[in-house]
Amino acid sequence: MTESDTPGLLARIRHSLAPYEAEEPLAASFRAQQLQAMLRLTPLSMLVNLFNASFILYRMADQAQWLWGWLLVLVFFAFQGLAAWYRVQRRGMRSTASRKAMQRALQHALILGALWGALPALLLSEVSLQDQHMLLIICCGMICAGGFALVTVPAAANAYVLAMAAGSMIGLLHTDLPGAEILVCLLLVYSVVVVASVQVMAKSYGSRLVAEADAAHKQQIVGLLLRDFEENSSDFLWELAPSGQLGHASGRLNRALQFDPQRDAALGLAALIGRTYEAAVAPADAIGYLDKLQKALSTPMPFRDLLVPVVIHGTLRWWALTAKPVEAHGQDAPGWRGVGADVTDRKHAEDEMHRLAHFDALTGLANRRHFQHRLQQLCGHDGSPPGSAALLCIDMDNFKRVNDAYGHANGDLLLKAVAQRMTSTIRGRDLVARLGGDEFAILLDGVTQVDEARCFADRLMQAIEQPCDLSGISFTPHTSMGIAFLPRDGQRPDTILHHADLALYEAKTRGRRQAQFFSLAMDQKAQRRIALEDGLRHALAQNAMHLVYQPQISLRSHHITGVEALLRWSSPHFGHVSPAEFIPIAEEAGLIRDIGLWVLETACNAAQQLPAGLLMAVNLSACQFDDALLVDKILEVVARSGVPAQRLELEITESVFLRDTEDVLTALHRLRAAGMRIALDDFGTGYSSLAYLRSFPFNKLKIDRAFVMAIHQSPESEAIVRSVIDLASALHMETTAEGIETADEAALLTQLACTTGQGYHFARPMALDAVQALLQDAP
Repeated sequence: MTESDTPGLLARIRHSLAPYEAEEPLAASFRAQQLQAMLRLTPLSMLVNLFNASFILYRMADQAQWLWGWLLVLVFFAFQGLAAWYRVQRRGMRSTASRKAMQRALQHALILGALWGALPALLLSEVSLQDQHMLLIICCGMICAGGFALVTVPAAANAYVLAMAAGSMIGLLHTDLPGAEILVCLLLVYSVVVVASVQVMAKSYGSRLVAEADAAHKQQIVGLLLRDFEENSSDFLWELAPSGQLGHASGRLNRALQFDPQRDAALGLAALIGRTYEAAVAPADAIGYLDKLQKALSTPMPFRDLLVPVVIHGTLRWWALTAKPVEAHGQDAPGWRGVGADVTDRKHAEDEMHRLAHFDALTGLANRRHFQHRLQQLCGHDGSPPGSAALLCIDMDNFKRVNDAYGHANGDLLLKAVAQRMTSTIRGRDLVARLGGDEFAILLDGVTQVDEARCFADRLMQAIEQPCDLSGISFTPHTSMGIAFLPRDGQRPDTILHHADLALYEAKTRGRRQAQFFSLAMDQKAQRRIALEDGLRHALAQNAMHLVYQPQISLRSHHITGVEALLRWSSPHFGHVSPAEFIPIAEEAGLIRDIGLWVLETACNAAQQLPAGLLMAVNLSACQFDDALLVDKILEVVARSGVPAQRLELEITESVFLRDTEDVLTALHRLRAAGMRIALDDFGTGYSSLAYLRSFPFNKLKIDRAFVMAIHQSPESEAIVRSVIDLASALHMETTAEGIETADEAALLTQLACTTGQGYHFARPMALDAVQALLQDAP
């Protein structure tokens, strides 16, 4: 065994010798009880010590004068034990005892044992044979008596027994008694028996302490529960006689119903409860609950948790009644015996859960679940006959911008204001619901005519489009609506809701702030959009799209200065699909990021096959700027292709600035710093073009074809084109006119000092090899 094993061994020995296992402070209570049990025998033990010591002194004082000193020491420690007993008798035993108190008891027992053990060790070989026998008998008796007197403190008992036994065995070994060795062995065996007996009895005592403490703890818990039940429980007992009168009942029930056995003997339970109702607090359907109670009491069947409202001291409470019939001799109708419980809190919690499950927490409107349930009822899916209704799906225009500009708290205020205006517009039998976010729905029960629905939509839109105060900020909300009719536009909830959503999408596509009615053409258009989206995914995966290039011509020198890369898609299933149709689909489906990078990489590779001085113009979708890594990806594509960044001209539209302007400007400046040119496409079609020119120094402005086509027919268009060219010149920017189709348009634009032009007058979009051939034929 190593030194490191010694502490562990000692701990295991102490654990095996301990009479019980308990954590503080329970162990402190057990120690107090151990000491108290030991002190009960202290007077008798000390008296025996003093008597035996006096007897030995009487017999042997003439043979050993030091016994007088031994007696004085013994008397001192005996009186010390008696003093401890006296203190407990006078003050009472404490409820807890420390480990030090147990150590003091151990020390006292060890000293007494050592004093008595020293007597045979020093005196046994000096006295006569008769006195030797007497001394050995006294020591054996003291060993047994002391061990069992100290049994509740086993450490003290063992210390006392072993100290006395050791002294007795040492004395025996120094005598000339015949068979002394045998006596030593017997004394050793007896001592071990006493120690073992002490351990067994101490373990038994410790188990009793643990059992008593456990029983006391359980009794305390039961007492607390019973006391709490008596003081706080809302349950009560009740009994009805076969005649229906209230018999035995708890005091709680009598007080709640203000029941007087003499005055109210003729009243039944339902009548007593009904008497408590007051119009101000009783629920509107309270009589219905009482009818259910009366019906349950009129049948010989037990019932459980029957809910009834009761008004107690002006407050509405809810009781749950459970009862079973009790047969009465000589009576046709049974009596009743049951229990009641106040379940007001549970009822309120259930009502709140029902409200949260069926109503929107912010606006108080019906939520999507409640709306779906009502829609299913109108469709007849619950067994009721199908109904007719107009379904309006309503979406707030640019609600995200409200949250971004004014914060979500003001966004919530706006939603609540709009919800209140919707609620004030509908009829009592109609339903308005918030489906989520800024999406609402209204069911107009019984409305089947377009004119009637349009009239309501106009009235609703007018009610909504009033200024709202958002924490001191005045804001006027606008909405778009889609309308479908049940059962004309669908007889299933998901179908009619889908068709109303299609009409809402059409309203947003046509410029928002309007209402659109569902038509079959919308459904066909939606199905085509889904099919086109699947086709686009397949085309992107199979590299089935291609680019064409439209030359850009210098209006002064008539030389080709660059080409614009234009995306084309010819599908075996759909044929040639216009970019005006598939680009928005790609943007909504999230495909435009991958498509845009593919276009850029293909255009860069094409630029490598064209003369070094030629620009390559590539369009960037506004949706691509949602990608925080867009600039890094563009730079990686350009570096991989090897084309100089100065040969690339990236065209953007004003719609990119409807996103996070700061992030967009940061991206544009990084691209400009890398050497790429930035052109603003469709200039003049937005509402804040001049603000963008002040924010970013574009290399080029592209004049929208709508102005170019009307340049001869509309003086206003000519004035706009002239202003754009003059503005670009003042800002040191180039200009490109799009959609030039006639020589007169080209001549006038040249006269106005437009830099470059593109259009069918010069060249149609063409394949790369056609561009190369055109460049070779050019002078």
